[in-house]
Amino acid sequence: MNTLAQEIIEKFRQLEPDERQWMLSVLQAESNTAPISLKAWLKEAETVRFQPAADANGHIPSVSDLVNEAREERDGDILHSIGLRRSTGNGTT
Repeated sequence: MNTLAQEIIEKFRQLEPDERQWMLSVLQAESNTAPISLKAWLKEAETVRFQPAADANGHIPSVSDLVNEAREERDGDILHSIGLRRSTGNGTT
């Protein structure tokens, strides 16, 4: 038995009986979990990737567009919080 296994057993013995049961169930579940390959992980990640929708003119915003919009909203919130008028960004207030 290697050193790591011995340490785990020693720590396990320090647990309360209900904690031991919980730990056994966690370890059992963990041992039944198959490792995922990088290819499978990338395929799964692709399915949940954020896809911005096109606007009414068919324009799909770039990352820069999204960052700039977030900055404008934050700046508007800051101006509003200090009592200044909030600009809508289109020349109106």
